[in-house]
Amino acid sequence: MTDPEAPGDPSGATFAYRAFISYSHRDKATAMRLHRTIESYRIPAKLVGTVTPVGVTPKRVAPIFRDRDELPASADLGGELRAALQRSMFLVVICSPASAKSTYVYEEILQFKRMHGGEARVLALIVGGTPYGTDIPGREDDECFPKSLRFRLGPDGELSDQPAEPIAADMRADADGWRLAYLKLIAGLTGLKLADLVQRETQRRVQRLAYVAMGSAAGMVVTGGLAVYANERRIEANEQRTIAQREAAAARAASDFLVGTFELSNPATENPRTITALTILGRSAERARHELADQPAIQVRLMGTLGRAYNNLGLITEAKDALEGSLPTIEKSGPDGAEPMLTLATTYWKQGALDKAMATVKRAEALLGPDPTQHTDLRGQAALTEGRILTSSSNVRPGVAAFDRALKLFRSSDSTPPKMLAMALNNRGLLLSDDGQFDAAEKSLTESLAIYRKIVGDNHVYTGQAWYALAQNSFNAGHVAAAKDQIANALKIERVVLDPDNPTIADTLSMQGQILEGTGDLPQAEKSLREAVATYRKAFGGPHFLIGIAEVYLALIQSKRGDTRGALATLDDAKHNYDVGYGKLHPNHGDLLVNRAKILATAGRKAEARADCAQGVAILEKTLGADASFTKQSAGDCKKLAS
Repeated sequence: MTDPEAPGDPSGATFAYRAFISYSHRDKATAMRLHRTIESYRIPAKLVGTVTPVGVTPKRVAPIFRDRDELPASADLGGELRAALQRSMFLVVICSPASAKSTYVYEEILQFKRMHGGEARVLALIVGGTPYGTDIPGREDDECFPKSLRFRLGPDGELSDQPAEPIAADMRADADGWRLAYLKLIAGLTGLKLADLVQRETQRRVQRLAYVAMGSAAGMVVTGGLAVYANERRIEANEQRTIAQREAAAARAASDFLVGTFELSNPATENPRTITALTILGRSAERARHELADQPAIQVRLMGTLGRAYNNLGLITEAKDALEGSLPTIEKSGPDGAEPMLTLATTYWKQGALDKAMATVKRAEALLGPDPTQHTDLRGQAALTEGRILTSSSNVRPGVAAFDRALKLFRSSDSTPPKMLAMALNNRGLLLSDDGQFDAAEKSLTESLAIYRKIVGDNHVYTGQAWYALAQNSFNAGHVAAAKDQIANALKIERVVLDPDNPTIADTLSMQGQILEGTGDLPQAEKSLREAVATYRKAFGGPHFLIGIAEVYLALIQSKRGDTRGALATLDDAKHNYDVGYGKLHPNHGDLLVNRAKILATAGRKAEARADCAQGVAILEKTLGADASFTKQSAGDCKKLAS
């Protein structure tokens, strides 16, 4: 008769062990702790018996194999370990620089993958080091993923060059922390949803606190000290219960709201297969403003989510209208209103309304209150948004300072999503690149790419944007061949995951055009830039500074191809986009005039070229400063034209 608690899967296979823990003996203490924690963990009663992709959920996740502890003293080590790997449903790899260098761990991962058909049942626990450190210059020795974990098996059973994207929990305090990390592993070992495990664990904690409070209260007659302890625990339990009840009520309200939004669809007049995301978002925004007026906390949370959804879809005007319509409620919501206020600031930034965007960031910071130790994640997001706005204004030093402030805040918080850290590194790197600090920029951008590949994989818009940033830095540094490959990676990802009229694709096409121009491939460069301009126009529905940037590069290519008249007309339109998009004098106005001078000089119109060059450099000196690297570079270009 089959043991109902024995590990098994839907195919009928039965295993002696739920998991095999592979580790370097430098990490033995962590391995022992993990072994005890997993084997002693009780699956919540309501989840026991649940059928998941890995089988029926048992009461306990056991037994767990931890190499030498399971072997008889006289065992053939190689043979016994191979047998244990074969009889284990999962492999859990404890990842650290030591395990990454361990031949033992490398072979255990490789053998398990060969025995079980790949990496689907390989889980990882990070205890130290840097994931994908081998891809980060200067961090190679800090790599924590063994090579056999980082790459997939090929058809021949040997490691290929295709990344495996391992599923990893990170026990460090600045990442998941121990509790969430082991719950992630439990979820992986059982096929249960992490959210269900976290919810049940929270309920258990609240119950334990309540029991402690009641037990301590009963002993008050014995000692006043216990009375104080009981009261503290009771308060904590009540606070936890109140939080849980408030979150549950919010979740129910949000769920009812979402269902109600879909119920508005009339099957007699609307085809449910053709209703668009835009339709649903529009209905959601309208309902949130009116039907949730008496529930401001839920309203501002939903409006912030809707605003981000609009922005992610490139629907900037819709995001602005939705958020501005809820401003009275947002401004009365205290810290809860800061996140949607920052989303509105990001919307203004995307529209090119930079002064308005900066003022909105300050309004968000005011909602967070005066205590800098509170709401560190949101303060980090505010600093990140400020840095982006300063970047668009070409304010290098204040921009870098804002990004550094964001990174410091994010790294000081245990709850910061890795995505936010990667985003700050990415934006910081781009600004450093614009200032000519290419090596520092590459270090920041490469770290950002490694984080994105770890948390979202290779086929995600964030990973595409990280490739874009590296391409821009390589191009600015003069490494055109590397830039061409990097921008191709970015565009390949974005064309898969984004709609064709998303302005993010236009950004990448614009950069690709500049890079291709640098390689001498003028026809393809012009094609990319014209597609970028058309995509921007469709996305923004009117003038925008990004259209102007793409048009400046398009004009240079037209000039090189002998079309001076067309090039000057394109620059005239670029200036219009700058005038409307920036609303004031901007360094790009100076850059446009310097490039106009180059086009005029190529056409033999030297006097006009010298006048435009002088005016352009004067604007750069006024907006960037005479000592800025870009100002000096442009002044040098003008001297060459005059000679």
